[in-house]
Amino acid sequence: MSTYVVMAPPEFDDLAGDPNQTDRLEFVPDGFSALAFLFSIIWLLVHRMWLVLLGYLAVTLAVELLALAVSQEAMGVIALTIAFLFAFEAQALRRWSLERKGWRVVGIIDAVNKAEAELRFLHTAADQMSPARLRQDREAPARPPIVPRVGSEQVVGLT
Repeated sequence: MSTYVVMAPPEFDDLAGDPNQTDRLEFVPDGFSALAFLFSIIWLLVHRMWLVLLGYLAVTLAVELLALAVSQEAMGVIALTIAFLFAFEAQALRRWSLERKGWRVVGIIDAVNKAEAELRFLHTAADQMSPARLRQDREAPARPPIVPRVGSEQVVGLT
């Protein structure tokens, strides 16, 4: 199972409005990205992550310049390590990039794949926005807070 972070664009109101807005939600998985490992620059260009692309190119250039002074085998290992690190952090960098553009996190969903994540998120959101649920929340009497007591004394924390 994977964790997906659901992100909405800046002009996204809520799910109670136009249902066609849900097509613009981004479901960003958490974890290793094989495509980012194999095709780093193309992956960055597809996701329009310009600042991350500049940083990646700077690190790659530094590794290539360092390869001139050090053995090729050592630099191959370092380049492979950088590729693995980038692949593990690619989705986090994607979320960071979206947040810089004004996107906001509207949910976190655990699912096997993206399609299941979309279904689970929209089902949960529809349940929260259903008229019966909203009416039930309005009609429910306000409950007093639960205060733990031992005898006549109030308990603070676990003591």
